[in-house]
Amino acid sequence: MGLVVRLASLDDVRAVTEVHCSDVKKWRKRIGNEWVKASYEELSVGERFEHGGPWMSVETCAVHLNYVLVSGQYPLVAELEGKVVGELEFYVGEEPGVLGKTGFIDVLVVHRDYRRRGVGRALVEKAREIAKAQGCDTLSVWPEEIAVPFYEKCGLRDVAYRVAYVVLDTERQPQHHHEYRVSEFPRSYEEIRDLALVSPRFFSSIAAWLKSRWAFALEGYRETVLEGALREVDAVFALETMWKGEDECRVLLWLRDTERLGEVLAWLCSEAWRRRVKRLHLALEQSLLPLLESFGLVFRKEKEYVVLYEKL
Repeated sequence: MGLVVRLASLDDVRAVTEVHCSDVKKWRKRIGNEWVKASYEELSVGERFEHGGPWMSVETCAVHLNYVLVSGQYPLVAELEGKVVGELEFYVGEEPGVLGKTGFIDVLVVHRDYRRRGVGRALVEKAREIAKAQGCDTLSVWPEEIAVPFYEKCGLRDVAYRVAYVVLDTERQPQHHHEYRVSEFPRSYEEIRDLALVSPRFFSSIAAWLKSRWAFALEGYRETVLEGALREVDAVFALETMWKGEDECRVLLWLRDTERLGEVLAWLCSEAWRRRVKRLHLALEQSLLPLLESFGLVFRKEKEYVVLYEKL
């Protein structure tokens, strides 16, 4: 049969879980304040989730895969001699800026026993084929640093965004005295497609929006502290708690005019502080950092990333 790449189905859940779990070298669980070695069978669904997300157990992988499929997106699996040995997930959507309509590669994992056999390349090539068929302008990815050479060899060599991961302490920010009227968070991606995704900029806009709508019934899973739209400044936002961190939130933010970034973030910090959220986490283009500084916002930059793409 050789190597075959196809669209995944719910029948592939167990095999996809096996592929992702092969990437974990050591399973562990938290007892008190310490991590101790444990077997996979000893872990709860939530503890498995902590090792790498919803793919780590069939229960959550089925929910996640169902979300991707019913959203009209593309989970792909690679089969070698009839065995699933790799998985790739990508999202197709339009947005302003350099990416345009893009096929965004969000996940790519090859079973550790089947690496260096062309499985990853075959998955990327299938994603490229589908992206072209869907009329995409670009194929894009946010790669781990170690994976950058792989994607460059696959043709994704241009830098779309240089991204800075920053943290703002809410109580240290300038006070924002204007009270915006918060309206409902958009129910359709079409309502925000023409807005620029500010954070998290290492995702495509459609991937960020879709994932913000998905949830898992797990203790410690993220909760939405505040979300909505600010019509006065044409902004859409959500503040979501970090994994098992009630006083820290990640920021999802779309803006029509990025020049308004400073005032919107100052307002978000003020609203977060009222709700006893101590820190806000953002991933935004490094070119936007001067807008934070000019508004007097205090932040610390913790990491840097790149988003790569190729024109189709």
